[in-house]
Amino acid sequence: MSRPDVAARLVGLDARAWAQLLRALRASGDLPRPVSDALGRPTGELSSGPPRRALCEAVAASEDLLALLRSDQALPASVHASIVTDEDERAADSGADDGAEVSEPSARTAERSRELRRALDDERRKREGADARASNAEARAEAMLEDQERLRARIDELEQEVVATRDAVEQAAARAERRSSARLEALERELATERSEHEASRREHERTRSDLRMLRTELDELKALSAEAPRSGGARARDGHRPLVLPAGLDASTTEAARWLADRASILLVDGYNAALMLRPGRPLEEQRRWLLERLRPLVVRGAIRPVVIFDGDGATGTLRETAGVEVRFTTGATIADDEIVFAVAATDDPVLVVTDDAELTRRVETEGGNVVGVIHLPGIIDA
Repeated sequence: MSRPDVAARLVGLDARAWAQLLRALRASGDLPRPVSDALGRPTGELSSGPPRRALCEAVAASEDLLALLRSDQALPASVHASIVTDEDERAADSGADDGAEVSEPSARTAERSRELRRALDDERRKREGADARASNAEARAEAMLEDQERLRARIDELEQEVVATRDAVEQAAARAERRSSARLEALERELATERSEHEASRREHERTRSDLRMLRTELDELKALSAEAPRSGGARARDGHRPLVLPAGLDASTTEAARWLADRASILLVDGYNAALMLRPGRPLEEQRRWLLERLRPLVVRGAIRPVVIFDGDGATGTLRETAGVEVRFTTGATIADDEIVFAVAATDDPVLVVTDDAELTRRVETEGGNVVGVIHLPGIIDA
């Protein structure tokens, strides 16, 4: 091999062999000036690059130094294989070919050279394999770093989404709470208004009842006065007294009693939904209302008594248009059908017959002087 090949082999030493070579050179006493100059650099700079190549070329150029290194048995085999020159191999080969007598040291040197070359080749193959494995490991490490960066970026995105979602949920909850609070306050105000209106209606009802009692007292006084004066003409079909009193022997719980009262009353007040739900259960309200009005129509045709049906609720919510001549009333506001019926009874002195099964309404009507029959007797009154 040429001296440049020796320099190239020294440059290619692995890290361990290179470190041992540097220690051996620095331990040598008298070094050639190029070698000492190159060796004067810091160890970190000699690990690679031009400073390392310059040192290797200076070592390869000094035959004395190479001989000194060959005699150093502490150096690894890769270093010894790197510093074998072409002259050494040719001398070993020519001695063997010419059959000349070769000294024992020269033979050992040649054999040692071949062993070192084989070891160097093995080391080179190992180093190449290690370099390949290192390259693969570096590639895998780079790929893992890239994956790690992607995962970190994805984690950052997910954390941002979690924060955004949490903020959105908190904002939605705050909005819902504000709406709920506002709705609750509005409902409380509506409830307070309803209670106020109901109380006002109750007071108005009490005032109306008081006024009606006064008017009834005055009317009774006027009737008493008029009874003393001579009257012309025949007797009225209805005597005007309230409540109507059934004849002795006529059971108040019978349909005959209900017919007797209907023949003498001026107005027939029907508790609309109470009667419709009892006589026509399980049908839509609109159908129940129409059916009840149709059932009451014969009373209009006969003209014996004026039927009035009172329903709860605003009439605008229904579709009822034709009433078949029957008067229909719908309550409004806080007033219910029971109140409207009681008002109607109190507003007249004529005999009034109310059809209902409501016990409280029955008590209130009888207090005002009206007569009450159950819903079960209504068909008998109509078909009489």
